[in-house]
Amino acid sequence: IMRIFLLTLIALTLTACSKPYDKYVGHWKAEDTKFTRILEIYKEDKDTYLVNDNILAENDAFGNKKNGKVLEKKDDGLGVNNGLTVIPFTVSDDGKTLRISDKRYTKITEDEVKTIVKNKKDCDALRNQYLEESKSFNLFAKDAEKAKQEQAKEGYLTKQKQIPNCDFYIAKAY
Repeated sequence: IMRIFLLTLIALTLTACSKPYDKYVGHWKAEDTKFTRILEIYKEDKDTYLVNDNILAENDAFGNKKNGKVLEKKDDGLGVNNGLTVIPFTVSDDGKTLRISDKRYTKITEDEVKTIVKNKKDCDALRNQYLEESKSFNLFAKDAEKAKQEQAKEGYLTKQKQIPNCDFYIAKAY
């Protein structure tokens, strides 16, 4: 009984010491978007929280290597400063949903993140392979040559369907 009491006391102490911001830490998958976006909130040190708005993109919109943005602490919550104001992040009571303005994110596990990252790498590799091979395709191909090109495209379509959320354009013949 003494051991249970001590463990409970330690657990309560740790809970009391954890910052209200720690519930934001983790990976969050954007809902209602055509393309998969995974937001990551992490701690840099004891008191600094950062956000990477999309771990699947290595560069920002300007082509620069992305760095995490420092989040600002506001009343037991975190927010990002867009230069004009601080946009608050809101986490649901159960800790499974994050809202940033009109966007909704669902918390996902490390295993889910690894699977999504692997699928993206596999899809990018397949896309690059297709683009490289398609350079040799003759737009005016006839008969056997055309059939061979269409067979190659069908092969890429089949492989593409085997990778979740893999959606790149494969030209159809006319």
